[in-house]
Amino acid sequence: MPYALVTGGGAGIGRGIAQALARRGVNVALCGRRPQPLQHVAAEIEALGVAALVAPADLSDPAQRVALLASVRAAWGPLDILVNNAGLLAGGALHAQPASQVAQAIAINLLAPIELTRLAWADLQTQRGRLIFIGSSMSFVPQPFAALYAAGKMGLRGFAEALRYEAEPAGVQILMAYPPGVRTAMTAGMAAASGVPGFHLDAPEAAGERIVQALYKGQREVAWGVGEQALRRLFALAPGLVRRGLHTQRHRWQRMMSARPPQDA
Repeated sequence: MPYALVTGGGAGIGRGIAQALARRGVNVALCGRRPQPLQHVAAEIEALGVAALVAPADLSDPAQRVALLASVRAAWGPLDILVNNAGLLAGGALHAQPASQVAQAIAINLLAPIELTRLAWADLQTQRGRLIFIGSSMSFVPQPFAALYAAGKMGLRGFAEALRYEAEPAGVQILMAYPPGVRTAMTAGMAAASGVPGFHLDAPEAAGERIVQALYKGQREVAWGVGEQALRRLFALAPGLVRRGLHTQRHRWQRMMSARPPQDA
């Protein structure tokens, strides 16, 4: 039976992806920094009739990234699916963020997906496996007071697109997912601080199902969300107009991005 490693698997989109994979008969190894949420999701997955493995790790630590891959291989053998979902929203003014927070955000949002992919590459080639990367609208349109998050998401998009030239001849599928805002601990504070009545956030379970559907259809990209897609298209056509609009709304973005301390997904 195939198995997947899902980072950030204890909540939000990671939990939704883990559930969707489990419904398709995939065993799931769950990685996150907090064991208790992982154990809760593991119980949900096992109730769907597949095996779950709880593998806590701090992905900002290079040694723990290596140990994570070694532990899941020791338990279940070569990896079939790697879901690079874990993310850290370190918003607010850059000058106000300590160096340790900058390093942690870049490590989790960009370095960890790159390094986990490198470490898992031999398995993915052998198994003709699959890779999922989770982007956002900021992979295309950087937004105010989100410099670190935008850097990670734009870098991840570039990494995944360039890696296709190595992956496709090796039989490794890459799916880049660009979900809209999803209800998570990361986004709850942003929604409250937005000042926009009825600020819409998708259900993480629905987002996970949509991403896994796209994976099994062999898609290279999945993106949705009316506002996010409109912003992406407008930025491609008239970037100056979008920049001016975001500039006028920068104080709202500052409130939103500073609404809560950094949260991992």
